Amino acid sequence: MKKDDLDYVIEALQKRDEILINDKPVRLYNKYFDKMCIYAKKIIDNNRQEELLPFLDSDNVSYRRDVAGLLYNCYPDRCKQVLKEISEMSVRDGLPKYYSDIRISAKMTLEIGIPKDFP
Repeated sequence: MKKDDLDYVIEALQKRDEILINDKPVRLYNKYFDKMCIYAKKIIDNNRQEELLPFLDSDNVSYRRDVAGLLYNCYPDRCKQVLKEISEMSVRDGLPKYYSDIRISAKMTLEIGIPKDFP
């Protein structure tokens, strides 16, 4: 069975999460970021972005952060809310230590924003 663009995005989300959990090299994390963006762009260009919406409610913080970034220009209010929630998390409140950079990334995205042509 041929993979769909959504399958590639999901695979990249999973790989990025595994890389964080297992403290693997950042270059691998970035490699899957590039792949995720390529396929997310195709999904958005084909007006299928709603297929990514369920990931904004995922229990997985990494998935939520990544998809909030991908859909930021499609659903800015919803994505800003997700990013705000993530930015307010802390290790003291139960956020796994390997997600600390995710929290910082969410905070920076709220401060800086995302380019209009992303992904």
